Amino acid sequence: MTRSRAFVIQQQDAETLQGNGTQLWLLADASDCCGALGANRLRLEAGAAGAKPHHHKRSSEAFYVLDGALEMVIDGETITVEKGGYAVIPPGVVHSFAASEGRVADVFITLAPGIDRFDYFRMLPSIMRGEVDAERLAEVHDRYDVHFA
Repeated sequence: MTRSRAFVIQQQDAETLQGNGTQLWLLADASDCCGALGANRLRLEAGAAGAKPHHHKRSSEAFYVLDGALEMVIDGETITVEKGGYAVIPPGVVHSFAASEGRVADVFITLAPGIDRFDYFRMLPSIMRGEVDAERLAEVHDRYDVHFA
């Protein structure tokens, strides 16, 4: 029987992406975890945007709030997930999220089964600035299973 190797990363060793009021630690991509999951930590400063309405076709996404409060819109319903709260979004469910007004949101996010998505996160600034043409954008969204509403 072939055994898979365990994957361990320390936060200080994780690649970190900085944005407009955001910090994203790339903890584990699917290829690090035999495809089982992907994991990131996201810190949003008070009122900072996280993600526009989108869904995933092939994976569930789970959010555990480490500190502050995460403002989520799930299938059109606004929900505040407080520190210690947990939200699991099944495939096909449209969702978005941001830090609550006046509060940070420090969130541990997992995606299962995993999809290698680190390259997508690295591309996001270009996508948000409109620098990726429509044909390439459609390919990117299919590859990384991120489908905007």
